[in-house]
Amino acid sequence: MNGCQSSSDSTFAQTLKAGGRDAITFGIAFIFLYLSIGMVGAAQALTLSQTMATTLLIFSTPLQFLLIQNYNDGWLLIPIILALNVRFVLLSATLAPHLKQTSTRKTLASLILLTPSIFTACITRFKHKTSFPFAYFVGVGTPIFALSIICTYIGFMAGAGFASPVIAAAMTMLLPLQFTALAGKHWPHYMEISSYWLGFIGAPLLVVLFKDYNLLITPFVIGGMLVMIENTRTRQGTDSQ
Repeated sequence: MNGCQSSSDSTFAQTLKAGGRDAITFGIAFIFLYLSIGMVGAAQALTLSQTMATTLLIFSTPLQFLLIQNYNDGWLLIPIILALNVRFVLLSATLAPHLKQTSTRKTLASLILLTPSIFTACITRFKHKTSFPFAYFVGVGTPIFALSIICTYIGFMAGAGFASPVIAAAMTMLLPLQFTALAGKHWPHYMEISSYWLGFIGAPLLVVLFKDYNLLITPFVIGGMLVMIENTRTRQGTDSQ
């Protein structure tokens, strides 16, 4: 009996470590994104505690940028915040069947870790392996969350002086590489991979239309397009039968 328990604990720990390893691939972009959030917070004359609170309590890059850059808009931001948070309901609903053996207390305590990148890491893993899913979720999410907190602090303390051409060039190179790696994780699921190249093509065009709200609206536009395409294909397949 003790041998079985030890084996189970070992597998749990191994899954946790596997999540930590994958966090390296999925977490690279967070370094630059959260350095930027810290710098923007300093540039907007927010306090350190206010800027850190956006990472500690929200941990959603587009929403954090929106709040920091437009904090004077107050109540006008509420509809946008609610619309943006709809995606987290969908992400949670997708992961729920895999985490059904996890207690409600643990699930609620870990919800701050749920971002699209961490969701992608988890759902990719769960398609192939479903043992100890909560351990993997925590293993991926915790290092990324901790790194984001540290980078927010460093970015704020460095302020505008850290916004050098070198940092901008690094973001220009590393972000596409990270999203290419994320797309590769979905192979051979063509529809999911399509969301990435549609983003690469569509984002530069949609930024002209949506301007400062591009980060919020573009994912919904591309996601809606993919849903319509998938529904059309499903109906055509049903009709042909």
